Amino acid sequence: MKKIEGFLRKLSFNIRRDKELELNRRGFIASSLSLMGVLFVSSTPLMALSKNCEEEAHDSEVFIVNEKDIAVGQSISFYYPDENDSAILVRISEKEYRAYNSKCTHLMCPVYWEKDTGKLTCPCHNGFFNVEDGSVLAGPPPRALPSIKLKFKGKKIYAVGITQAQH
Repeated sequence: MKKIEGFLRKLSFNIRRDKELELNRRGFIASSLSLMGVLFVSSTPLMALSKNCEEEAHDSEVFIVNEKDIAVGQSISFYYPDENDSAILVRISEKEYRAYNSKCTHLMCPVYWEKDTGKLTCPCHNGFFNVEDGSVLAGPPPRALPSIKLKFKGKKIYAVGITQAQH
């Protein structure tokens, strides 16, 4: 029984003080900085790849609607830059349109257009956005909605890019 107990103690406390690596404060800082440098350099290709993918996705041109199919004061939902990103187009006046990503910047709840109040509204936590520029009017959202750039060809409206909201 004592042999087993001794063996188990040896396994669980396998620390040999005479073989420890001596690492002072300067050595610790140098090792930490070296590790951070290696991690930074190894992540650079991934950052470049993600930036290229983001730019490619936002360079696409997506048809939204014909001008005659959306009346002044109405909105229409669409997807941009792909089918996973919901967006909203609002016709403010005869010649003015605004488009935004329709995910609230607070908790990604869907934002919708309230014609009566003239605001983009998030029903989850009473967040309100200005339809003119997507800025936060009230509620918990931390930043404005990302704006979608529009292009007009004849009487057709296309989404052609995204401008991220400034903090």
